[in-house]
Amino acid sequence: MQQQYTKGQLAVRRAFSSSDLVVLAMTFLVFFLLSGAYFLFGYFTGEEFASSSQTLSAIIVGLVATLIGSLVVFAVVLLLGMFLTRMQRQTMLGNSLQVEFSDFAWLRDWANTVAADLEMPRVEIFVTQDPMINAYAFGFIKPYTIVLNSGSIRYLTHDELKTVVVHEMGHIKYGHTHAAIYLAPFLVVPIINIVGSWIAGFWQRRCELTCDRLALMYMGDSELVKQALIKVHVGPDVSKAMNETARQWLQYMAERPMNRLAQTFSTHPFLVRRLSHIDRWKAYVEPALPPTTAQQSSEPAAEQ
Repeated sequence: MQQQYTKGQLAVRRAFSSSDLVVLAMTFLVFFLLSGAYFLFGYFTGEEFASSSQTLSAIIVGLVATLIGSLVVFAVVLLLGMFLTRMQRQTMLGNSLQVEFSDFAWLRDWANTVAADLEMPRVEIFVTQDPMINAYAFGFIKPYTIVLNSGSIRYLTHDELKTVVVHEMGHIKYGHTHAAIYLAPFLVVPIINIVGSWIAGFWQRRCELTCDRLALMYMGDSELVKQALIKVHVGPDVSKAMNETARQWLQYMAERPMNRLAQTFSTHPFLVRRLSHIDRWKAYVEPALPPTTAQQSSEPAAEQ
């Protein structure tokens, strides 16, 4: 007997990509190797090594002390990151509107329903004054937090706003907010932070596509998801001007070598890549566009 899934369970399963975890593990591995090399280089070029007797036992003791010291540094930075994350939430409590205790009832009630459907903890939703259309999520233990800029409330329709909220819920559901906390210590080490930010971007862009897929799978409307993405990227005033000609031009430019390189310095994929990604997955949620027999046997791989 085939197992039956709820709407939320099915959306989470379909949007999930195990390769995201592989890329995250590789990111941590590279960070550990870079960090180890950084501290070892610092030890062997430092005055302590130059002034030591350079016997094998002295070198081993110095290496162990250096590695222990580096672990202590990372632990302190990690704890500091957790503290600052909690303080960020407390700042929101003091300066923003928390929809759970406001007259913005429709969003509060809908978000609670979706969180239960996705089998994840309830989230706090704050609205902060910022004219830009944007949103973000953070948290490593309950309560998890989603912040919506006031520009999102003003310019997005209710359905577009729902799409954005589901996207941000994806960052919490799939553990992206947790991983970001543990990556933070590597991004403050001198020199490593420059290379590290670039390396982390490969995983971060995959996360964005995964959350785009979750929004698509849950909302079930590719045009809605794409319209929300377009508004976020280009603004509400010209979003409807994103016609097929404009998109094809952006797609053509996105494939140019320099544009591919430029994207690697961003935490988010280019808009046109996100739109194309949605188009490749929409057949799995829109009855009017059923997948072919070949597609049914193999879902499309997540483009990163």
